[in-house]
Amino acid sequence: MEYLLGEITKRGHIIVGDMDKADFVLLNTCSFIHEARVESEKVAKRLSKKKKVILLGCYVQMFGERVFKIFPEIDLFFGTEGGKFTEKILENLNGKKKILKLNGNENIFYSLERYPLNRFHTYIKISEGCIRRCSFCNIPSIRGGLRSKKIDEILKEVEKMVSMGFQEFEIISEDTSLYGIDLYKRRMILKLIESLTKNFTDKKFRLLYVYPDKSIYDIVSAVKESKSFIKYIDVPFQHVSENVIKYMNREKVDVFEISRMIKKMGLVLRSSFIVGFPEEKAKDFKMLKDYIKEGYVDKLGLFMYSDENDRIKDTVDYSKKIERFNILININKRLALKRMKEKIGKFHEAVFYHSDGEFIYGRLLEDAPDIDDVIVSNNIKLQRFNLVKVKVKDIKYYHYIC
Repeated sequence: MEYLLGEITKRGHIIVGDMDKADFVLLNTCSFIHEARVESEKVAKRLSKKKKVILLGCYVQMFGERVFKIFPEIDLFFGTEGGKFTEKILENLNGKKKILKLNGNENIFYSLERYPLNRFHTYIKISEGCIRRCSFCNIPSIRGGLRSKKIDEILKEVEKMVSMGFQEFEIISEDTSLYGIDLYKRRMILKLIESLTKNFTDKKFRLLYVYPDKSIYDIVSAVKESKSFIKYIDVPFQHVSENVIKYMNREKVDVFEISRMIKKMGLVLRSSFIVGFPEEKAKDFKMLKDYIKEGYVDKLGLFMYSDENDRIKDTVDYSKKIERFNILININKRLALKRMKEKIGKFHEAVFYHSDGEFIYGRLLEDAPDIDDVIVSNNIKLQRFNLVKVKVKDIKYYHYIC
């Protein structure tokens, strides 16, 4: 979205934060799971009653021409990588003709202008698409195959964002582990970590979406040794049982061994898991439950299986999924609260973003933006969009209080 907004503002249009003052609304959609598609539909239909909506993203890319029937009240539809369709969008803002432009998944990563939505951290997407074929995932069909951005282009993008005052960069892609294999014929994520560390010694980087394969050991080691990378890694294991991992069509790895290695290296581990996957037997679930109980994962994302492609027969009853999901959520809540309480009475680096006039809200530097824990203070004079030292005094509603 930042790339599209950057291209739009470059052509003289103004982005406003108040929708009531806007002439047009850009709505970026998700289509990864059923719940996301339902939410996209609800929001699009609600907003289109008030404003002229331009619908973008994965939902459009997935449904193609069917969007005309689903959203008869909307005229402009653009798939993924909407920034490269900027001219077409602007040409038809006031027209009545229905326009649909989908990403052809060309073997190229488009480098575009950006309009940052934040003043401290930002996301650096190093590649687009995926060449793996996990049985539950529709990303390759929506976003196409892997297209990596050249290292020198990434460095230029970071340099530009640094000149604008940004201090923290979240390195993202659909599959960070395979970065560069299309351009350079070999994995280049280690080289990228080295280059970012060398060129931006006083900035912070965080590595997200690292697929757990044979490269994970070297990647974790590189993050640990880097003076610029936050000691944090996101590795979406999806499950711990070899039986379930096989049905997921994912590479066989020892999740327990990798997790122990990450903790030994001193990194915060974020991971996500799918509960109720087809062929998840009671023993498979017990293995996952025991793994989570052990506290290997510091930041947990948990999802119930949602059949996205009708290729795998759903063999776990919905009621059983709910039961298993709730068991794991409750275990994680207890562990998360325990971890948070361990920070009480200690000083931590934090960044604050916004205030409601009574409180100011932010996060600890060690936590990833948008997905991890929140810190709250009643000292609304705290400097925003910069690192400050704060003392955690209490925990309320899973928020740090300082």
